[in-house]
Amino acid sequence: MQDNAPKEALPFGKPNKPIDLVGFIKRYGMFVLVIGSFLFALSVPLVLLISKPNYEVHAVLRVDPIIPQVITNSEDLSIINYYQDYANTQARRILDFDILETTVNKLTPDQKASIFAPNLPSATCAEIAGILVKVNPVPGTHLIDIGIAGPKKKGLAPLLNNLMQVYLDKMRRGNEMQDNERLVYLKNEQQVLSNDIASIEEKLKLLTQDISTADFSEANNMASKKADELQQVAVNAFADRVSSENQFHEAERNSRQLKALSLDPMVEEMVMGDQSLDFTSSWTYQQQQQLRSTTDGLTPNNPDRIYVEQRMKAMRDYEKKLQNEVRTSAKTIIYGKRDYEQKKELIQTNNKAEKAKSTEEELVKELDKTRKESVRISLGLHLGEALKSTLKHKRDLLDQIDTRIHELELEGKAPLHIAIESLAREPDKPAGSNTKKLMMVFFGLSFGSVVVLFVAFDFLDNRIRRKEDIKSALGYPPAKEIPKSGEEKSFHQILSLQPGDAAAKEIRSLAVKFVHENQLNHSKIILFSGVERQTGATSLAWNSAQALSSLVPKVLLIEAAANTPPLSELNGLANEPDGLREALAGGKSPGEITVNGAEGSPAILYHGKATGIAPQQHLPEILAGLREEYDLICIDSPPVLESNLTENLALHADIVTLVALGESTMYRDLRSAAEAFVRLEVPAIMPILNWGGPAKSSSIDKLLEKPPEFLDKIDTGKLEALLLNLPSGRRLFELLSGVLASLKKVSKQKRPEASGKKQPPNQ
Repeated sequence: MQDNAPKEALPFGKPNKPIDLVGFIKRYGMFVLVIGSFLFALSVPLVLLISKPNYEVHAVLRVDPIIPQVITNSEDLSIINYYQDYANTQARRILDFDILETTVNKLTPDQKASIFAPNLPSATCAEIAGILVKVNPVPGTHLIDIGIAGPKKKGLAPLLNNLMQVYLDKMRRGNEMQDNERLVYLKNEQQVLSNDIASIEEKLKLLTQDISTADFSEANNMASKKADELQQVAVNAFADRVSSENQFHEAERNSRQLKALSLDPMVEEMVMGDQSLDFTSSWTYQQQQQLRSTTDGLTPNNPDRIYVEQRMKAMRDYEKKLQNEVRTSAKTIIYGKRDYEQKKELIQTNNKAEKAKSTEEELVKELDKTRKESVRISLGLHLGEALKSTLKHKRDLLDQIDTRIHELELEGKAPLHIAIESLAREPDKPAGSNTKKLMMVFFGLSFGSVVVLFVAFDFLDNRIRRKEDIKSALGYPPAKEIPKSGEEKSFHQILSLQPGDAAAKEIRSLAVKFVHENQLNHSKIILFSGVERQTGATSLAWNSAQALSSLVPKVLLIEAAANTPPLSELNGLANEPDGLREALAGGKSPGEITVNGAEGSPAILYHGKATGIAPQQHLPEILAGLREEYDLICIDSPPVLESNLTENLALHADIVTLVALGESTMYRDLRSAAEAFVRLEVPAIMPILNWGGPAKSSSIDKLLEKPPEFLDKIDTGKLEALLLNLPSGRRLFELLSGVLASLKKVSKQKRPEASGKKQPPNQ
């Protein structure tokens, strides 16, 4: 049982029915054997009439594993290690199309006409010859057998002899062409190598002039040595530049720091050491002493005293002025001298640093130039070394090619591994006939045509034949298989009359499954619907309701399908009582018209007497009321593909039991019915495979169930008279008679009346 939720197309199963090989063999194997044998037996006289004598001609080629050497030992002329492969290869090459076409063209018109149909083009004749000629290595020997068979002996031997000659001529030409191609190739290579050697020698000449050496080793790279020396000098120059720049920077720092120092003490020292100032101070002091002596005894306001004091003051002022002039002059000299010395030192250190920098730059430029020259010479040395190596290699190759050309010119006429051992001769008598081959062809056609016919029918046959077909269609196997009842009793009463029947056991097992679903998922309403009419859904619904009555107290069976005969008639009622259709019309309630059964039997709501289209607007409330009143409800409904009432009932059902009739229900109809229920979103679909009921038969099944009339109309007397005129006619007549009897016997076994049993009704 499978829960379903999708609304669109069927989400499971396969759209097409799978092929059942085992079932095909069981159903049609005997018919294929008998009909094929019959057709083959009918074709035997035709084979005997069209068979012709067969002439065979053979020729032999010899394959020598070892052939003698000519002069040189450059090639291994032995094929011992791969002799079998070589022989098989040659056997295949003999039948190449161009060889066959050349062979056909060498035949005379009479020889060609005796083997091939007249006016055929050479290409067609060559294709036919490739079919007629058989080439096979003879095991345990060094021989290859070439054979041909035909209805006429003329032309067969010339065909084989021409074939061998054409093949050997092609092999000789192939060997010669192979040597010629080698020689052309080697001579071209010789010329190319000579040109390459001349070109390399010219390059070496130019390279030697460029790098001034013919010995291409790094020891001769003078630029590299010069670069090493310049590198050392440049390092020293770099050290001098760094030292000079540091001295310059030191002088700059000293200058800045010395400028911050005051030179006044040195100025005062120079002032104190000035002789003119010292003399002036001494003279001024003497004069002041003399003038001060003249003022002794004079009052402060005395004009003479005032005059003297003014002269003394003027002398002191002059002395101070002179001292200031000397100080200014000394300051200018001392500070100027210091600035001169500092600038001199800065100029000297800067010039030294610039000189070191200029020297370093010139050395670096020269070093870079020398390095580039060194690299150029190194590349030239490497190129020269490579050219010398290439030159040596090409000279060695040229020597080898010269030797090989000489050898190939000597080996141009080497013998072949294959030679003609024996020519074909025209046969004296036939070697047999083509009867066996024709027998095999007609045997294949007889049985093959029958197999193809039955395979095509089985492929197009869309009926459900096994439970695996339901699993393929729905994605899961059927919940139950109801076998065909083995008794002649009415299937409607099988539970009561034949409780031990296999079908009755399966129905009771199905009822237990329904009860389990009711306990597990509270499923009460079970809708029984056949994929098509006459699938046994009504009988299955009735018997399931009866089986459920023995498991739960209250069970109701609703007959929603218009059955023929109706359930009321099967249950012995004289007239059809009111039922579901009257309840849907609103005239009566279900409780009034439900027929209660005896103890252990279900209550039944029959179909009813009303005709026409029944209204369905009251259906939900009717089913809702019945759901509350009964433990389980079984509804017998028409096929969902034919009735919208079934679709409406499915909307209220808890389980839909979809019944398919074995050997009758179509695979595509089963999927269509399941898809209809899936789109209605029914909670669960339970497929049932019923093997009872009237199965539909296809036209070919009807043909196989009844022997064709022409089998009875065959006049065995005339057939015997016809076959006795042929070779082995008596044995052939006995074979045909046995096949006809077997075909009639097998066909009779398929008819129902031959079995002596009748189909139980209503299954």
